[in-house]
Amino acid sequence: MEEYRTLQFSSVGVMKSCSCIILTNTSNYKAHGTGVFIQIKEHYFLVSAAHVLDRHGEFFIFLGQEYEIIKPGGDTYINRAEDRSKDLVDIGVLHLDDDCLPHILRSYSFLQAEDLAINHIFQNEQFYTFLGYPATRAKPIYKTDVFDVNTFFHFTVPIKTEYYAEFGRNPFVNVVASYNKKSAYDSRKGTYGVGPDLYGISGCGLWFTDPSDLATGIIKPKLTAIMTDWSIKNRNIIIGTRIDVVTGMVKKFLDIDFPDSMIVRVI
Repeated sequence: MEEYRTLQFSSVGVMKSCSCIILTNTSNYKAHGTGVFIQIKEHYFLVSAAHVLDRHGEFFIFLGQEYEIIKPGGDTYINRAEDRSKDLVDIGVLHLDDDCLPHILRSYSFLQAEDLAINHIFQNEQFYTFLGYPATRAKPIYKTDVFDVNTFFHFTVPIKTEYYAEFGRNPFVNVVASYNKKSAYDSRKGTYGVGPDLYGISGCGLWFTDPSDLATGIIKPKLTAIMTDWSIKNRNIIIGTRIDVVTGMVKKFLDIDFPDSMIVRVI
């Protein structure tokens, strides 16, 4: 387990390179959500929660240089719902345009299609990590002009499928994973302690680090889901939507040649 945990920690860098904080209000930065960059063939996407991408045109992301920001352009493909609070899918995809793409490529990596874990069978083991940007870890430093952003990641276990009904979720569409707030890793201090509230983490990735990678030494975490909801009913869990739904949406709207999911079909 010590060797495996080392592998998980080593995988965090890959996860972080493909993830961004999404902010609103250019005069007084406000954390709005998290996004994951994905490339499928010649198409480049920013994937997040639908309730985050609903504000496309208003939000922006940081680029590599200090204080450099960009409002990413492109077409959005968003799960439509009259009431987002009752949206059990809550997935949005921004198909990035040619104007913003070169700037984003300077600062971020794009996850490749083979690293999307469609048809993944979730295991009731701590083989998973969610990584994003809670609002409490992204804020101006008092009496300065510095906006401090800290990545938060947490090793987690998907709950057993027989308990999904308690949260009104479908294991063919969703994933429900644990959040042990009392024992969360603080990357700033390198210690475990009380973790942050998860507001602002919507749209982050849930990643699988395969134990078999220990034999090869390959650091290649797989994206299994986009996390969208920190449950009000139970603060010890975080809920997301399978990456199969994301690839299904992309195939539906853009007619991209990509393997079909055997678990869920988007119509």
